[in-house]
Amino acid sequence: MFMWALAFVLTRIGLFVMFKKAGQPAWTAFLPIISWWFWIKLVGRPWWYMIGMVIPCINILFSFNITLDLLRSFGQFKFWQHFTGILFTFIYLPVLAMRQDLTFIGPGGDAEWRKNNIPKHSGTREWADALLFAAYVAGGMRALFFDFFVIPTPSMEGNLKVGDFLVVSRVKVGMRIPMTPITVPVIAHKELMGISAFSDAVQLPYMRLPGWYTIKNNDVVVFNWPADGEEFPVDKKDNYVKRCVGIPGDSLKIVNSAVMVRKKGENWTTLAVVGKQQKRYLLLMNEPITSDFLVRNELGDFTIPIKATEYIQAAEKRGKKLIPYTIFTWKENAGKIKKDPAVGSLFEDIADDGMSVSLFPDTSNNLYFRHKWSLNDYGPVYLPKRGETITLTKENWDWYRLAVNRYEQAGITWDGNGFVQGDKKVTSYTFKYGYYWMMGDNRYNSSDSRYWGYVPEDHVVGKPLFTFFSLKKVIKIDETGLPYIQENNMEYETKGIRWDKIFKGID
Repeated sequence: MFMWALAFVLTRIGLFVMFKKAGQPAWTAFLPIISWWFWIKLVGRPWWYMIGMVIPCINILFSFNITLDLLRSFGQFKFWQHFTGILFTFIYLPVLAMRQDLTFIGPGGDAEWRKNNIPKHSGTREWADALLFAAYVAGGMRALFFDFFVIPTPSMEGNLKVGDFLVVSRVKVGMRIPMTPITVPVIAHKELMGISAFSDAVQLPYMRLPGWYTIKNNDVVVFNWPADGEEFPVDKKDNYVKRCVGIPGDSLKIVNSAVMVRKKGENWTTLAVVGKQQKRYLLLMNEPITSDFLVRNELGDFTIPIKATEYIQAAEKRGKKLIPYTIFTWKENAGKIKKDPAVGSLFEDIADDGMSVSLFPDTSNNLYFRHKWSLNDYGPVYLPKRGETITLTKENWDWYRLAVNRYEQAGITWDGNGFVQGDKKVTSYTFKYGYYWMMGDNRYNSSDSRYWGYVPEDHVVGKPLFTFFSLKKVIKIDETGLPYIQENNMEYETKGIRWDKIFKGID
């Protein structure tokens, strides 16, 4: 808030001088909203511009115009002057105001004045101006109201697929104030051409404006991945999209693959399955898998089973030559795949295959907690609410220390006799944030809360609204018939457009 206040004051110092030189009441420059009326009058725009300035979203377009008009009104016609004045208004205006030769030369928003006074520009300059306008509008809309998100992994199939482009509302659940304000807007998240796209020299505390929607069980949510490198600020961590199966105050467990939730004072209830929740299947093929097979059977990817050699040998003993694959799909589609002429057999696969060793919390590196949970049978766990006070015990510390010490940086440790914070003994802790439990619909092929724990509320980005475009993508297959993986990332190829998903809502 200090940074915002500083930017406001610096901008208004510049406006104060400009208003004075243009014959407007200089003191009005420091009045929020009212100053817009005198600004509009100074640059010669019509009165109804004031209406546009007070309408959210629309005011981004109008503010671009009157800022550009203001620069022209004081003889600023070069592209670098417009670029700096538009994107760094709070710096450029006060610097401009310090010039002794600064002179008001006319209403830069009046069409006739612009025709007679603005130098002719080349075609290149016209393109540059158009790009500046697009960047300003897109950056403002994206920073304040919504964002775009492309599904990069298959963790939410078969509801959200690799290649889906989502529109994500920031304001529906309450817009999070940018925590790392010094950043390259719109075109880069972490890096730009190998160079960091942000600076952590200025870090703002977590703040969120009021929204009109509270996240509920089974909502799809976009959030910053908590397990991303600690060297990244919260709002620069990778964006993930998952289904929120647990909200603050919930107890949660997984029983025979079904998620169960209990609210305080209520009984356990099974969370409803939304859309096409995927399961894992062992696929035995009569021939090598192909991209065409993946496309016609609505499959995005496949893997090779850990026990592939055993399956091949077992088939050979029966006089068959079958090639084993692991696929992920929903029940109804599995029935369709069985009928494909390239398929020998298809079985549901619920084996854990040793994946439980990496589940949260890390059972190989903790103090008190030991469990034998798996992907299909997990919990129960409790998700703290903001402002809730819990008693710290040896038994629950492995669960809560991630929140207490990493996300809330409380610095609480166990000294062998009890918990201490600095030189003070503590027996309880009050949480600053609420915590969510996120899981992918592709339950056997999803890096989610079962592996890296809960998601703090300050990591929540927004709620997806709809899919505005979708490319039909399937995993690349290399020359040996294996899924193509480069630097631990699956490589996908485009096989057309999913027309049925364009402008489709999200379940």
